[in-house]
Amino acid sequence: MTTIREEIRSNYPEILSLENIRCILRISKRKASWMLQNGIIKCENNGKKTRQYKVTLDDLFEYLDRLEQANPSVALPVGRFTSRKQNSESKEMSQMHSVMYNKPPEDFRLWLADEWFAESDLLFSNDVSRITGYTKTTVNRWMEKKTLRTVQTQCGVITTKTWLVDFYCEHAYGIVMKSDAHIELLTRYYAEK
Repeated sequence: MTTIREEIRSNYPEILSLENIRCILRISKRKASWMLQNGIIKCENNGKKTRQYKVTLDDLFEYLDRLEQANPSVALPVGRFTSRKQNSESKEMSQMHSVMYNKPPEDFRLWLADEWFAESDLLFSNDVSRITGYTKTTVNRWMEKKTLRTVQTQCGVITTKTWLVDFYCEHAYGIVMKSDAHIELLTRYYAEK
């Protein structure tokens, strides 16, 4: 069974054009162009009017890795690539969206510790999934990659409430597709500020 990367390598040249990027990512030409102009995907810009951008396969794969890791450097501005006019509600959502991708203030740590006060100090991945609204698979990936600190015990891999708070303050703000529970948590925090 071939992987997506192998399939891309076999169907596209080593140096990709804007059109290649558009087709591979299944996005509009406008969005692809913006991503290249703003360094979301590394590229070489030769300044010509046509065939202006050259992207290596490795640069594309590096972008896909960051996308998979929900790295904040790949987040696109909300509402930027829609032809619909934004109403005041979507403007508010857009502002809230940008707040959600900035590192939270230091008092967020204390607020979150108070918010999760009733939770157990030791947490299994099921507990973290219940608290955060993310799937157990996602939580296990955080644990495997050590973005969420863990320790191996006789009962299995566990984390602590303190480490989960650390994760939310240091890494979770960069998650592009936040769970409903995460969004609701941030909404309450910023509403109280």
